[in-house]
Amino acid sequence: MTSFESSSLPVDQLESLRFKANQIIESIYGLQRTIEAGNQNYMPAWPDILSKYNMLLSQTHNFSTALVAPVQGATISFGANGVPQISKPTAGVNPYEALALHPSVGMSDTQLDNEVIPLLRNQQTTDVLRMENDTVRRLSEHMATRGALGVLGAVLPPPPAIGVLPRKPEYEDVLRECDGIRAAHDQRVERAVRAVAMLRDKFELRQRVQVEVEEPEELSWDPRLGMPAEAPGGDAGMESAEEEGSSDDDEEDVAEGELVGSSVATDSPAAATTTSGLFAFAPASVTVTPSNPMTGSTDVSMF
Repeated sequence: MTSFESSSLPVDQLESLRFKANQIIESIYGLQRTIEAGNQNYMPAWPDILSKYNMLLSQTHNFSTALVAPVQGATISFGANGVPQISKPTAGVNPYEALALHPSVGMSDTQLDNEVIPLLRNQQTTDVLRMENDTVRRLSEHMATRGALGVLGAVLPPPPAIGVLPRKPEYEDVLRECDGIRAAHDQRVERAVRAVAMLRDKFELRQRVQVEVEEPEELSWDPRLGMPAEAPGGDAGMESAEEEGSSDDDEEDVAEGELVGSSVATDSPAAATTTSGLFAFAPASVTVTPSNPMTGSTDVSMF
């Protein structure tokens, strides 16, 4: 029985992997606490969730890259004369592939099932496996070769012609059809991107988003539309006010006439009194002659 030499293990790389794994676990717990938000009934800010999720993706990517990428390390060996010799690293060699996990101490079957077997899991859980099978089945239903189900013989593809038995597809046929689906999708994406680029070059952004506002002349703008509405009955009030103003003017004219007539009667003998008691204006050339000296009446003649 050969003894195990721990010096042959890439201890530094394993310690780095353990550190990265612990970071991933802490990030998962941090994201879970952020989403739960202390079991309160509100959603935390989306930037916080996105930041923690991006950090988790970055750490997972680094961990996966460290597992897949070969370790580039030079080895030092001493020759017979004691001179150290540095050998070049072997390209394409992954030291993790030659490692095997086993317990270093004796363990019972219960401890082995509970502590070691979960670390050796290389199969999806039941829920993940069921979801994967459902996804593959739905995709196979829309493929001409029926995908993996057609290769396994679970579902045969439709016959190409009547009376011709369908040929059992191979994995190469499925891969060829998948390449055709991807190429068709890429062509659609390229055509859509090219159409958007052509529209962007033809129409400027300001022209695409700007809304033309018509001038007031084009809308037959009436300045009276912006005036406040008149209260009902305003015209009637104005008419009554005008009537009152006209009556006042008439009264003023009558009063002025009376004053002027009185002044003419007192100052000039050309004015005569009528039976109505009102004053009348006469021309400047008025001749007054006594008609009856006994009664004292006079005649007024106007020329």
